[in-house]
Amino acid sequence: MKNIYEKMYSQDNKMVLAKSQRVLEMLEIVNSLNLKNKNILDIGCYDGTFLEVIKNRENSFYGVEASQYGCQESFKKGIQVSKFYVRDGEPLPYKNNFFDLVIAGEIIEHIYDTDFWLSEIRRILKPSGKLLISTPNVASFGRRLLLLVGANPLLETSVETGNAGHIRYFTFKTLKELVNKNGFVLIKGKSDIVNFSSRGKPNSRILAQLLPSLGQSIIYLAKKI
Repeated sequence: MKNIYEKMYSQDNKMVLAKSQRVLEMLEIVNSLNLKNKNILDIGCYDGTFLEVIKNRENSFYGVEASQYGCQESFKKGIQVSKFYVRDGEPLPYKNNFFDLVIAGEIIEHIYDTDFWLSEIRRILKPSGKLLISTPNVASFGRRLLLLVGANPLLETSVETGNAGHIRYFTFKTLKELVNKNGFVLIKGKSDIVNFSSRGKPNSRILAQLLPSLGQSIIYLAKKI
């Protein structure tokens, strides 16, 4: 299972994060927090692209990443990165109450024991520290259309080539309930785009702002309580 990340996230298969509307929405939230002299962790940081484009550089940036390529590229960007494969029951490699913000973009859908994983994030967050989390919305408009015509609504059922294997699926409601249950209170929720086909185009950012429950991604900012 570990090897799939080495194959997917390599120099030969770069992900263009900077153009992703989900990433832009998450970046807007981080920048709005006006963090300064804070400890920020990105779980699954890939090559450090997201941390690199955060506006205020007067922070300490950390990352955990499963791929060797991602770790190497993150290190070049000045990120304090740890090569770490998230698995059930294994603590995150950080001390208690250390981070002011933890970012987890498109990670929770790969986790079996989501309660333990969220408890670990809560452990390493300072009192009132924040979690910025995103995951695909299983009830997005595009998926609903596919279900309507009897097609598979892009649900991954196994680890295949180019497929990291989603094992959890969330709606806005179910992710909120899970986050609340594990000691967080939601501050903000939003989506990125409403997609009208399996290819993601055409799409609408405006509709995602008006009707986030139909959006392609679930994006939540939560605070540790």
